[in-house]
Amino acid sequence: MSNIEFDKNRIRKQIREQRKLLSPDELKAADKRLFDEFKNALMKDKDMKRIFDKSKYIAVYKGVRGELPCDMLCEYLRSLGKHTCYPRTIGNDMVFCDINDPSTQLVKGQFGLLEPDENIASVDNKDISIMIMPGIAYDEEGYRVGQGGGYYDRFIADLTNEPLLVGVCMSFQLMSLVPIESTDIPADVVLCV
Repeated sequence: MSNIEFDKNRIRKQIREQRKLLSPDELKAADKRLFDEFKNALMKDKDMKRIFDKSKYIAVYKGVRGELPCDMLCEYLRSLGKHTCYPRTIGNDMVFCDINDPSTQLVKGQFGLLEPDENIASVDNKDISIMIMPGIAYDEEGYRVGQGGGYYDRFIADLTNEPLLVGVCMSFQLMSLVPIESTDIPADVVLCV
């Protein structure tokens, strides 16, 4: 194991322990803060607003095990006519599927995560304009420490388009620097709540 992987695993363990301490009320409040922060970012960042206005498909996720929830943001996106696309893992790969009703269309999948039912078709990757990405930790340059499977990095590396990558985290997950490897792809914007 390299020093970088050792450091990432140490960060994963530390942040996962902190996430276990979050109450349902704290997660609900963080969900609301993320919603507010996203709307504020759209008002402040003209490039992000331009991309958002033209977007039809936005990649999102369903928070589990203390991850920052983005449920309120997803409801807002759908209320604006945007398509919210949730990840499904297939072996070592990941696809995104258009989900209108997460309460009925997400099922327990690989790793016990909630993901789209396998009968739901995936969207064409090039149609995704914005990706809202969870992470164990982010740094100020947008680099992230993920869960360790490399799913997001492989997915992004294979894209033919360049969606706006929006990293999201809670304040205890933002670090001045995280260990990075040549395959790591930074987020364009990090929203920290």
